Amino acid sequence: MKKVFLNEFTAKEIKEKLAKKEIDSAITMFGACESHGWHLPLGPDIFVPTEIAKRTAERLERTVVVPGIPFGTSIHYDHFPLTVSLQYTTTVSIAEDIFTSLINHGIQHILILNGHDGNIPALEVAARNVKNKFREASIIYIPAWWEITGEKMKDDFEVWNGLGHGGEGETSITMAVRPELVNMEDAICEIPHDMINLSKHASVIFDIKEITRTGAIGDPTKATVEKGEKMLDIVVDYLVGLITELEKTEWKYDYRK
Repeated sequence: MKKVFLNEFTAKEIKEKLAKKEIDSAITMFGACESHGWHLPLGPDIFVPTEIAKRTAERLERTVVVPGIPFGTSIHYDHFPLTVSLQYTTTVSIAEDIFTSLINHGIQHILILNGHDGNIPALEVAARNVKNKFREASIIYIPAWWEITGEKMKDDFEVWNGLGHGGEGETSITMAVRPELVNMEDAICEIPHDMINLSKHASVIFDIKEITRTGAIGDPTKATVEKGEKMLDIVVDYLVGLITELEKTEWKYDYRK
């Protein structure tokens, strides 16, 4: 089996690969530890990106995967056991340190794969701070991998377009990644039909306890392993295509350069 995780290589192997330019880019991952309803484990936000990154790097020649951060900023999910939440400033600092370490060791092409909605603003701040400091670095940010599957699986999901925290989509992909941790007998449909319907340009800043009894939103009872595997294939294919295209231009996204 091809090794792709950074911490599985010896220092000697990494030194040689860097010298031979056999490592050109790194996938970094950020997750969370929080309730996803009674039926799911606390870790889909790191389990799923880890599998996506692994499958992606296995299909590429010069990409390594940095071990993911299993905690994130989860203040809006901190009402069910046992959420472990970082402050936004902590998430920013951790991300900046990781990106800076990679760049200092010669890996200037970084893809950020985020698995948790609460991390989105913090990771963008971190990426922009690091880009401002290291102008030659190329940083690509995937803030919400689930939006990639949402565009292509409208006909596959049965309820609410598969959306939701621990809903049909997230339960399906967790079943594909860590089936032994999913307890479908505890899955409960929790679609907040009575939420105000705002336009797509407005977001409600909510606490999870305001709209669910279990910590999940959506309909996990409609989840299947087959849907989850299709979700994985869609995201992995997208990332492989994205990095392959970037490699053609040495990650220079401005063609004028």
